[in-house]
Amino acid sequence: MKTTASFLAAVLAASSLTAATLEMKPDTYLNMNYAHRHGRHKVLELGDSSAILSASRRAAGFALLASDRDGDGELTVKFRLLFPDGSAQPLGDAVPVKLRKDRMLARNLVLTLDDADIARLMKSESKFNLVPVRVQAEFTGSDGKPLPALNDVAAIGFDRGLKPQPPEAAVAENGVTGVPTLAINGNLYPGIFGYVGWNWGTARRTVRELGEASRHLYEIVFQPWSLWKEGKFDDAAFERTLNSQVASIVAQDPEALIFVRWWLYMPRDWAKHNPGESIVYDDGSTEIPLLGGPWAHASYASKAWLSAYTKIVDTAVRRLSAGSYADRIFMVRVGYGNCGEWNNFGYHQEKFPGFSPQMLDAYRTWLKQRYGSIDRLNAAWHTALSGFGAVAIPTREERLAGKAGDILRNPADTGNVRDFYRFFSEFTVSLIEHFGRAVKAASGNRLLYGVFYGYYTHHLSGFPYHMLDSGHYALGRLLDSPYVDTLCSPYSYNDRNRGSTLGMPLESIKAHGKLFLAEMDLPTHLADPKRYQADANSGLRFAQAEEQTLTLYRRDFGRVLTWGVGGYWYDFAHNWYHFDRFREFAAATEKINREAAGRDLRSVAEVAVILDEESVFDLSLHAGKWGAELRDALSFDIERLGVPVDFRLSSDLGRAVKRGYRLLVFPAQFRQNPAIREALAAFPGHVLFLYGAGMVSAENRLAVPNDFYGVPVTTADAANRLTAVGRRFYWSGPRPPAEVWKAVLKQAKVHRYASRDETYIYANASYLGIWVPASDGGTLTVTLPEAARMTDAETGEPLGGGPEFRFTLPEKGMYFRLLRREAR
Repeated sequence: MKTTASFLAAVLAASSLTAATLEMKPDTYLNMNYAHRHGRHKVLELGDSSAILSASRRAAGFALLASDRDGDGELTVKFRLLFPDGSAQPLGDAVPVKLRKDRMLARNLVLTLDDADIARLMKSESKFNLVPVRVQAEFTGSDGKPLPALNDVAAIGFDRGLKPQPPEAAVAENGVTGVPTLAINGNLYPGIFGYVGWNWGTARRTVRELGEASRHLYEIVFQPWSLWKEGKFDDAAFERTLNSQVASIVAQDPEALIFVRWWLYMPRDWAKHNPGESIVYDDGSTEIPLLGGPWAHASYASKAWLSAYTKIVDTAVRRLSAGSYADRIFMVRVGYGNCGEWNNFGYHQEKFPGFSPQMLDAYRTWLKQRYGSIDRLNAAWHTALSGFGAVAIPTREERLAGKAGDILRNPADTGNVRDFYRFFSEFTVSLIEHFGRAVKAASGNRLLYGVFYGYYTHHLSGFPYHMLDSGHYALGRLLDSPYVDTLCSPYSYNDRNRGSTLGMPLESIKAHGKLFLAEMDLPTHLADPKRYQADANSGLRFAQAEEQTLTLYRRDFGRVLTWGVGGYWYDFAHNWYHFDRFREFAAATEKINREAAGRDLRSVAEVAVILDEESVFDLSLHAGKWGAELRDALSFDIERLGVPVDFRLSSDLGRAVKRGYRLLVFPAQFRQNPAIREALAAFPGHVLFLYGAGMVSAENRLAVPNDFYGVPVTTADAANRLTAVGRRFYWSGPRPPAEVWKAVLKQAKVHRYASRDETYIYANASYLGIWVPASDGGTLTVTLPEAARMTDAETGEPLGGGPEFRFTLPEKGMYFRLLRREAR
């Protein structure tokens, strides 16, 4: 073997190796990267290779990085080669490594395989084409004692030449579960099935331990903006980067299946190469601070941005679908906006976006398509514009018109604001569909496509800068798209200690055959307290102890399972799951998942909340107090009374009427909609409207008083009170008190499962979760609607046939049980 490191020549010459060889390049000393700059004492790591080995490509490089904050020093390192079958062979003798204080040593190494190695890898029993080759380092200090490493294994992928195809991935709609469920190669994956295994780095230990717990689905969150140079995207660098990420995960879990998420950000210098294509904010600026510096993001309406990323996505997906690890990739998700969740930029800086000339052109085009003529637009807006060219983006003053405490705008003179927000939501959906179409075309319709979208109640607390400017209120349109397979959201960050909530129209999402994914990113007791253990005033009250962590994670697992959706854990590669009981929990819940794959996971709720997207465009941006109260009402107030609740869109009301609910709740049905009134005429159950029902007419005027929905709404600012007309109720505020909820639930004959308040019931046809966030002891009685044989889903303990079940609560703390309904 040839080497440029003279001190290694003698070692290699004396080596008895007949197989793989290792070449070392000269050492260089660099400024320390993040891991080394923030590490303690010695930081030792191997980097994963961006090359893929094969029968024709036998050599691949990787790097050794080492630093010492304490001073200059010396250690030795010895390497060995690990094969997929578990066997190992040494790679020479120990070699020296010289460290310099506050500098990072970088040593490039090249592994070369010989015929015997190639033959051994080609015969691997893996069902996948790409198998991992690992080079392991053993570091020893000058005192002869072993040294710990940040990462002691370099991962390299080996292509066996099987010409793999993407796995058979689908959202199974009509299977035994009765709900859309992820299916890969004939296997169903209900509940929390995945983990974000790569986010700015691989969470190697967590991936390895989840693989040992028989969990094998991982996401790579990749930010490709770093691969632009001088205004051009480096496709080859993109592929090399993804190679190393995939190899890193596969080296920890050889059974890994992977889904990929890309952020569609442009690099910081893109605006310099593409002047006039950036977002323009209401103050005329184009930059906001993000990730450590100013950033001018591309306008959503920039054709240069759209063209560039369409090409990038097309090229990347084609390479994925035809590459050496194609049989491991089952889904691609793309995102723009803040955190890649299709939330528009600027709200953290209290700026309004949307003032670029490209956005104005797109808005005028949309108005022409919506109204057809300026006369029809003027009739709707109550204006006298000379033409569509006279329409401007609504200003900051126009968007903020009104006074503190206003809930609705005056619809008669705010048509431009209303339509701009409606347009932006629809325009956002058109972009999501565009990239979905590109992913489907490039993959031959083999890859699933997903996005973050539809944060209806999440954004109720986002006034004035985020709620409507988010662009998240055209979900009804998105659900009709044939290109979108999955939708996703983090579960609500609002008071997670109290409950696990979404407030998204899950039943409408499922009714359209889409798989919903819950991003479960609750920090554990191992999270950095300075960064994640927020104070009580923030609403983010996280676990403080291991027992609380496990209780909250058990609750969240049961919540996702009873929702009848999918999900994944996300710790941002911060090692939140490195404790024994989490490994036990991961293995135990995977067994529950496998059992759930053969069970009915459909909802059994008797109450449905109906969310109207059209009505939100009439909201004043001063409605923050109303929004926060309504968010809490929808998040906690019904379920805390022991009543499961579904959420649906009003555009899906026909299904809700046929479903047989006992009570429908309309929390924000401001718009008078004849189709909704007609559908409710056929509904035999009870209906509760909250503040503002029917207050905006089809002619875009305030309608107070009105009885459009069959119950009188007399004034916009009446003291909160309950009005009843037959089976229709109206509460004149956003958040009825508990006694009002109880009275309405009783009138509607809705079954309450729990004997005491502040007991949350999560239920579907096969599982029932019982959540008490703050127990004070005593006995809790849970009564099913009918007798059923129940078992503790976690322990297997039989609990009897009911319908009453009694549970002893702890004197203090949280309590959760997950029960399984057995076959009759």
